[in-house]
Amino acid sequence: MPSDLEQTLQRGQTFNSSSGRFLAPLSGFYLFTASLLIESRDRVQVQARDTVRAAICIESLCLNKLSVQSVTGAAGTGGTFSILLTGTLYLQVGEYVSLFVDNSTGSSISILKDSQFSGILLGV
Repeated sequence: MPSDLEQTLQRGQTFNSSSGRFLAPLSGFYLFTASLLIESRDRVQVQARDTVRAAICIESLCLNKLSVQSVTGAAGTGGTFSILLTGTLYLQVGEYVSLFVDNSTGSSISILKDSQFSGILLGV
């Protein structure tokens, strides 16, 4: 069940907080934005390949369908950092998008509660 704050800030029935999906009520172009605040544990050694990737994907098919993605390198000291994704995707009526985070750093990360997600219909 959404909190009072979620109910206050959410307009429309396009986002389902229990499934984490934004459902397109109409076919058209949608502007999506995700601002993720991430906390990382301390790391002893950083490798060049240590990254955190975030993606907004259509129908959970990040590799087969168009998506909005952002990749950031991991810091050796741990701490808090952010990832910002913004982009436009075309959705058919009834298609959904979800946000995915891929952590290849070797240390645990947490998505903090101050993170945000939005989707807005731009036009059909």
